[in-house]
Amino acid sequence: MKIVRIAVVGVGHLGRHHARILADVPGVELVAIADINAARGAEVAAQHHTRAVTDWRTLVAEVDAVTIAAPTEAHVEIAAGFLERGVHVLVEKPMAATTAGADKLIALSRSRDA
Repeated sequence: MKIVRIAVVGVGHLGRHHARILADVPGVELVAIADINAARGAEVAAQHHTRAVTDWRTLVAEVDAVTIAAPTEAHVEIAAGFLERGVHVLVEKPMAATTAGADKLIALSRSRDA
């Protein structure tokens, strides 16, 4: 079985649940936790025996998929950064703060088969 390398971006309330669940899924390697709050990221990363980073951009080339639970205003920038590299993306709702942002992510996803 191929191991799927996944990161979690944003580990506030919902992101913590994403990390906890992914850490227990067979066939998944939780590569890293990304959060702009270094202490919070390090805490969650330690709980799941992975590493923490404060800049999600450092993970784009390392993962097959990402789950994004950052503040809504950051969803489009973060998701687009991963989609442009063909990384599969799960974005916590709402997908974007605007319809235009959501349309951008849909178009990127379709163009990259991500």
